[in-house]
Amino acid sequence: MRAFIATQRRTPAGRLAFQPDDRVSSFRMAVWSDLWKKKSEDWIFAWLDSKQVPAGSHSGEVDSDTNYLHVFLKSARVVDVRKGFTTFYGTVHSYANLPHRSGGKAEFNVVTTPNSLKNIDAAGIDRVIQFNKRLLGPVPYAGGGLEIEVGLFSVASTQLAAPYLELLETLSKTAGVSYVSAAMPFVTPILQGIKLLTGSDKDVALEIGISTTLEPPRLGYCVAIRAPKQAIEIKKLSVDPSDFRLQCDGETLSEYPYMVLEFSAEPNRADWFQIPELSAGYKRVQEEFRAGSASGTEAALAVFRRMTLTCNDLLEDDARRIAARVADTYKAAGPPVPAVREGRPLAPKALPDLNQIAIY
Repeated sequence: MRAFIATQRRTPAGRLAFQPDDRVSSFRMAVWSDLWKKKSEDWIFAWLDSKQVPAGSHSGEVDSDTNYLHVFLKSARVVDVRKGFTTFYGTVHSYANLPHRSGGKAEFNVVTTPNSLKNIDAAGIDRVIQFNKRLLGPVPYAGGGLEIEVGLFSVASTQLAAPYLELLETLSKTAGVSYVSAAMPFVTPILQGIKLLTGSDKDVALEIGISTTLEPPRLGYCVAIRAPKQAIEIKKLSVDPSDFRLQCDGETLSEYPYMVLEFSAEPNRADWFQIPELSAGYKRVQEEFRAGSASGTEAALAVFRRMTLTCNDLLEDDARRIAARVADTYKAAGPPVPAVREGRPLAPKALPDLNQIAIY
């Protein structure tokens, strides 16, 4: 695993900026590179053990081709972001990529501005954000490394910034964080938008960030804290199970900005029937069946089977299971009934919706 630890400095204007520490890693912050100018002091980056995190949390490493990977931003704290009369938007951007079944890379972008951090003034900047925000997943893990960058920014609230952030957030929601086919077309527009946004030294400050490559992905909780390494004893840290706040020696950590991330893996994908290409393919099967066309239904089933077995959003075992269960459902329903027989209309037969077909 390569972990990227950023460092911080103050600009002549008094704003915090952050620099990569070459002693830790040469991994490049591709999206936020314009915010790094020179070194200062290290941040704390650490993985917590099972006694420091909520009960039942995952640990170890994820096995390839048997699990779906999830990444959540559990909580973050913003401290001393901007002073004076300036108001700001607290914005989180994450970028992740990992191999998928096609042999290429799947890429996902998230831009989000929590309501609790919109138009915050100096009186309200010291706060914890309870995100529990999904940054990735469920995504089938096919082996290889997971590269992920997560940054918490403060963006000056100008007439342009607010609608621009809303546009990026809308693009993120449309792209999603779990469907490769939906996410890939939006990778470049969102990245370009973030680069334009973070390229303004005047209006944007990176408060805290994590960039890491996990090969294979490690499961559990990790934290990044904008504090000198000697300032906090890692063994005294813990995550509150009720709201995921970061604590130190049983007390809420309030002096430093931080982020808490959780990496987990599950063998099942509960939302498999919502995968766009499967949903569209099965809808065509239903339409042909309702129309009473046996040849049309069987042709649509063949297309659905090919879509399922080559779907990059599914583990191979799940793909085979879904294709088989849908075929069995069609056989159990019997042949489709023509819409008209002997000049009289007949009530069309129907196949169950995709979410009614159990695969686990």
